[in-house]
Amino acid sequence: MREIKNHIIHCSDSDFGCVREIRRWHQKRGFRDVGYHFIIRQDGEIEIGRPLDEIGAHCKGFNTQSIGTCLIGRYNFTQQQFKALKKLHNMLAKLFDGLTLQPHGHFNKRKTCPNFNPVERVLK
Repeated sequence: MREIKNHIIHCSDSDFGCVREIRRWHQKRGFRDVGYHFIIRQDGEIEIGRPLDEIGAHCKGFNTQSIGTCLIGRYNFTQQQFKALKKLHNMLAKLFDGLTLQPHGHFNKRKTCPNFNPVERVLK
């Protein structure tokens, strides 16, 4: 298994979507598959995208040592999504010692994604 340091959180910038739909969007842009490892739907369902042992395509320059999770939404996220994100992050933190939780915007200052502070919403 590759070394994982960061769990990077994204948003779909849409009010709809699922792994199948995001896969289609990404493949239309030339990706071979969906770029994220996990997608969290508005009802809190966690969908699996790329396998964890595969490098994602979600944060240019930081994909090799990260896991990408995308929440469906733009600015309005549900409590179910935040609960699912907390559960997912806690599980991943048990697998990858020292895993940090970061917003996509931390790595790309031109991005506001995911439009909320995941540390405040998940770790506090």
